[in-house]
Amino acid sequence: MAKRYLSISSANGGSGYFGYTNGNPQLTFLISDVGLLQSKELRLQGNFKRVLNTNTAHLNEVDNSKDLNLDSFVGLASVVNNVEISSRAYSNRSLELIQNYPRLVSNFMSALHSKSGLDTQMFHEQGCKGSGFDTVAEANSTTKLNDGNYSSVGQKISSRIPYCAKKGLDFDIRLMCGMFMSEDIDLENIGGLAITINLAPNENVLFGADASNYHYEIQNPRIIVPVISKTAQQQVASAQNPSPVINFLSFTSLYNVITSTEQQVVHRVSLKGVISSQSNFIPVSYINSFTRNGLAQYNPAIQRLVYHLDGKRFPLEYSIEVDRDETLNQDSQPSTNPQLLRNYLEAFRNARDIKKSSLNPVICSAESQVAEHGLFGVGCSFDSVSNAGIPAQVSTLGFEVQSKIQDPASFNTTPTQLNYAVYTYYLCRNSIRVVQGQGIQVVQ
Repeated sequence: MAKRYLSISSANGGSGYFGYTNGNPQLTFLISDVGLLQSKELRLQGNFKRVLNTNTAHLNEVDNSKDLNLDSFVGLASVVNNVEISSRAYSNRSLELIQNYPRLVSNFMSALHSKSGLDTQMFHEQGCKGSGFDTVAEANSTTKLNDGNYSSVGQKISSRIPYCAKKGLDFDIRLMCGMFMSEDIDLENIGGLAITINLAPNENVLFGADASNYHYEIQNPRIIVPVISKTAQQQVASAQNPSPVINFLSFTSLYNVITSTEQQVVHRVSLKGVISSQSNFIPVSYINSFTRNGLAQYNPAIQRLVYHLDGKRFPLEYSIEVDRDETLNQDSQPSTNPQLLRNYLEAFRNARDIKKSSLNPVICSAESQVAEHGLFGVGCSFDSVSNAGIPAQVSTLGFEVQSKIQDPASFNTTPTQLNYAVYTYYLCRNSIRVVQGQGIQVVQ
């Protein structure tokens, strides 16, 4: 089987520069209906620049003394706001839509990569930078640590380094869509693909004291598409099956706001096979602001968590409780329940198979997250045995959360409360039947 790597530029090329400031905030890539797409190898490439608002020459900012930052775990994936994958031939039928895409990426980066992995492979691919601390004292420090790693302010400055090349930073990003985590896709059967990427506003990408004076630009965006030619036997099989069933993974993204210390987060869904759930949190006031890292993950000081399916405890038949002695100073117990994190890791893969991660009970505690790069998430696996997923075509999913909804900046002062945004992503198995000349039907 012959394998080709296709380089496909955005169909709406315009001036060649993409971003919110220059009025071209959308990328559209069209993949023809020929061959088998090796979806796990598909990449998004381009060049990223941080440009002064008054600069018309598209010059990258190279001075790392400017307080001009990107989230160190998400890196350049932060420019992608939404991703939609659809069939070209069948009325652009949507197959997967992921909203608030960078927060999904932040889950994967922190859960499945250690500091060394982020500082090497992911540094070169998308400008990531691993966290240089794992204790409360280090998280609240403003100086370089004895081991050479950076914390707090120093960590932010260190994270700017990859973006300070004169010509900007070339990136090579894997799109973390469920469909691109699936097996090979027969492009002929599905009628080709259209990938639409809506870029994020500047204030959702850049943050820092100088950030409002700058915008980002993407130049020469393209996707690299690995395609294998079909064998004669595969071509015959396709001809004999005019109505093939195509199985693939997809993410469903949902948004909620927690406004009280005890709250139900409820999702009414229609999903065929739910494999797992993962959620992260951030104060609502931290979003859409140049002065805050809107992609950081914060622990709202969770005290109790219970997952539900149609009002009954599922898949965990028990509540996860963070056991604390409230009579002690908060800094005396700087940890969260390890069971909370273990179930979260199960949302990605069997926790026993995860050899490297940036998460630990200390750095994920609420007390550790005064800095601009908190790490925390909750989740669970719905089907850790067969991995086929559970049916939820007419169901309510969600969780009950008890927390202090505490302002991250108030742990060492008088506690105050904030409303928290909750970003939830369900990984599902989907099946569609392609009926030639008629379109796509969802298989229930």
